[in-house]
Amino acid sequence: MIKKIYSELKDLLDKGITEEHKQFGRKYANKAKHFIDDTSKGMEQEAMETREMAQAFFRLLEHKLNLNERDDPPTKEEVRAAISQLKDVGRFSLFITAVILPGGVLSLIGLELLAKKYGIKNFTIIPSSFRKRKRNLPDKV
Repeated sequence: MIKKIYSELKDLLDKGITEEHKQFGRKYANKAKHFIDDTSKGMEQEAMETREMAQAFFRLLEHKLNLNERDDPPTKEEVRAAISQLKDVGRFSLFITAVILPGGVLSLIGLELLAKKYGIKNFTIIPSSFRKRKRNLPDKV
């Protein structure tokens, strides 16, 4: 492989830049330009979507804490509940995506089991509304 590269470089230096080299260079430059343009457009789109998502989260938080209808600041518990709800928005999008895919439910279970095995506490992808809650059942008589 190194011999081939050396041979091509030696040939280029001996014969100079040919029309074939120029065409290759133009083709490569055009592909690189299109790639950079596409990447730039994608980054602009991501920035716009992130801005929209932040605004949506703010509206959700504002609604969850009833900020328009009150004068006092939200309590720590209200803020915790609102943040938990915001986390569920992200979890829900991952959850739905995984559930749609073949084997997705097993993957979710596997991820949670791996996280517990490696000592990652409070790790869950499953939104709170889909998790089983401990029920306060009356004692048997």
